[in-house]
Amino acid sequence: MTIRFLITLGSVLFLSASATGQDQKSVLAQKTELGSIGSYTKSIDQFTRRNPKQRRLFGNAAGTEEKQDEWREFKSAKQMAGENLDESAFVWLKQGKVVTARFSFTSASGDWYHFVTYYFRADGTLAKIHAQLNTFAAAGGGLSVVRNKFYHAGGRSLRTSTRYLDLESQKPRKRGEFMDEPIPLYKTVRELPFSKLLRS
Repeated sequence: MTIRFLITLGSVLFLSASATGQDQKSVLAQKTELGSIGSYTKSIDQFTRRNPKQRRLFGNAAGTEEKQDEWREFKSAKQMAGENLDESAFVWLKQGKVVTARFSFTSASGDWYHFVTYYFRADGTLAKIHAQLNTFAAAGGGLSVVRNKFYHAGGRSLRTSTRYLDLESQKPRKRGEFMDEPIPLYKTVRELPFSKLLRS
């Protein structure tokens, strides 16, 4: 009986240690992947700063929410500004591959602006989303909601963080009540609403 008990106890301890070891490996692998994504996105930010003229400009010229999307490519920011668009995007390609797309969304009244940057890997999969919602429709005054979302190459979410800042000072503040806006999810370059235009 004692021998059986010891064998059972040993098995339980072994399995528990194995599970703990696997959990630690999983956490370490996730930290490594998050670090890799962080380094990659920083390099993309540097690339966009050094190559401002390499961007391509797109805007949704549908005009109203009732109409179907009508994404077009524009030759310049000035031409795009003349259209008074509610949705637009600046896109950078590196070696023929889309690496980042910076979207701007707003309401017709202009009481909120949503800036959403998507970072894509060389294989076209989503690596990270950085989003900042600036809204005047919040309790306690204007609010900035800053979100970072990290993704595995297979599309699985790795981590999400959210910060609430005062719109004017950009200092941390309590969340409070506010009208949130969804972040469109494009897990691959092919899912971008103007992906067909990118081939031209």
